[in-house]
Amino acid sequence: MTSQLPIVVIGGGTAGCTVVSTLAAMTSLPIVLIEPGLSSVHDDEPAFFDVLSDETLSREVQTTLVDGGEDKPYTQAQVLGGGSAINGLLLTGEEPSFVSGLTRMATEADCGQVATALLAENGRFSRLWWNGGRWNPGRAVQHLVDEGRVTVIAESVTYLEHAQRVIKVAHTTNEAIEGSLFVMCAGALTTPALLLHSSLERAVSGIGDGLQNHPTVTFSVLLKTPGSQRFDATVVRDSLSSSGAQLLTIAYERTNSENVTNGLISISLMDPESRGGVWRSNTAMQNDFNMLATMRDRVAMREAVRELIATAMSPSFSAISTHVSVDSDGTSVETLDVMKNVELDEWIAANLTVVSHAASSCHEIVDADGKVRGVGNLYIADSSILHSVPSCSPAGPVVVEAARIARTLGETLI
Repeated sequence: MTSQLPIVVIGGGTAGCTVVSTLAAMTSLPIVLIEPGLSSVHDDEPAFFDVLSDETLSREVQTTLVDGGEDKPYTQAQVLGGGSAINGLLLTGEEPSFVSGLTRMATEADCGQVATALLAENGRFSRLWWNGGRWNPGRAVQHLVDEGRVTVIAESVTYLEHAQRVIKVAHTTNEAIEGSLFVMCAGALTTPALLLHSSLERAVSGIGDGLQNHPTVTFSVLLKTPGSQRFDATVVRDSLSSSGAQLLTIAYERTNSENVTNGLISISLMDPESRGGVWRSNTAMQNDFNMLATMRDRVAMREAVRELIATAMSPSFSAISTHVSVDSDGTSVETLDVMKNVELDEWIAANLTVVSHAASSCHEIVDADGKVRGVGNLYIADSSILHSVPSCSPAGPVVVEAARIARTLGETLI
């Protein structure tokens, strides 16, 4: 390739930083990363609720969780390194080779009383994105910036200018960045939104289709003895519904950075069938996860909540708690326990909580190497191109795909 126009990477989250680091090692072409977020100063902080309390590192967008439901806020990282800079540190799947040695398994010494209670109820230690500090891919990119190898533009992209199915310019509020190649890494909500704002649906059908997330229900555990721990979450439990759907329970030592009198236990459906979408209406961008749209998902989530009820009422949790609330109204777990299935299904639909695991909204519009079909120089390498939401915490699969796509792209530039 003879052009010295830069490779433009849009979004400096987990995927974007992985793409930038990989490409920087493979090509001498200039690289521009467009990311409005700051660098985090919390990589040595193991209590993720303390990191999450820094409001400068995230923003909220409105999403609908179930068909006809009310909008609920969805937290998106807005920081160099993305979700990996502020997440709960849990790596529930396998360690990607890309980060070998940068994670470790939790130990008994890391556990607080809520984690210990879940261990007694068939829980297991989780691997952590931690080994003497948080794994944050933004640090590697910052080094590249300091070396003059990568340029970061601290703004948000507003639209992509294109002609004859080739992207020419990425526009921000104040700049117009020409590029030779453009790699979208803005996430499963922002990537399709930007493509739609750029009117690329005329060239590419299926933008925004297939959006997924992990349906989750969370209980608050009022602790007999307030306490905190070095890590806020270290123990999880894997289980299956009667249909074989995968469920994951997580124990949290606190409710947030300030509340040490309550812990949390949550359960998620990790392999949902239901899909929603991102689309443009007359007034704004719409995000609808459309959770529990299939009978299989509704039954699996009902069984998941029954399992969570049994866990909350178990001897292990009764020993550490005085009360378990299941919703913002303070409804007791005992009240939920006696609900009939129809009533429980209604309660679940009204009380699903949001986790920041959006995925799959652009999986239909790319080929196996992340290239957007029908557009000559546009790639996507973030969670939006995963075929489905991962059945584990998503950062691992996102890293694997982003690194694979960047390596494949880099080989064409050598």
